[in-house]
Amino acid sequence: MNQAITTHASASPASRAIQGLRRSRSVASMLPSLLFSGALTFIMAAVMQLGWEGPTADFFSAWMTTWLTAWPIAFPVAYLIGPATSRLAARITAPARAHAPQVRRPVGLWFDDIADASSRAAAKNGLRANHRLRNPFN
Repeated sequence: MNQAITTHASASPASRAIQGLRRSRSVASMLPSLLFSGALTFIMAAVMQLGWEGPTADFFSAWMTTWLTAWPIAFPVAYLIGPATSRLAARITAPARAHAPQVRRPVGLWFDDIADASSRAAAKNGLRANHRLRNPFN
């Protein structure tokens, strides 16, 4: 049964935050955190299991048990703190990017070229280009 989720002006900040999370849950947004947390816990579980018990006959079974316990804990943590860590990394590296020498880009099709062509085509046809995308390379 599908029920429409409605938000009201009187909704609490917590319920609005939960609504926002519900709308943003897509496989595409979760995939980087899922893969990264899976790979990291896979390796860390092996290292920790070796440290705890050494190379025993049931090492593989114990390793998989440890990994399958750690991954469901690590994934939501990585997914939830991912945006904050990305902002922190951008803030830390911003001074270095501001003072980096300008590098001449090689010949080819670049993001700015596509955005410029889109703007020119829109203007030629009496339209306004709506560029919501940002250049990920700047």
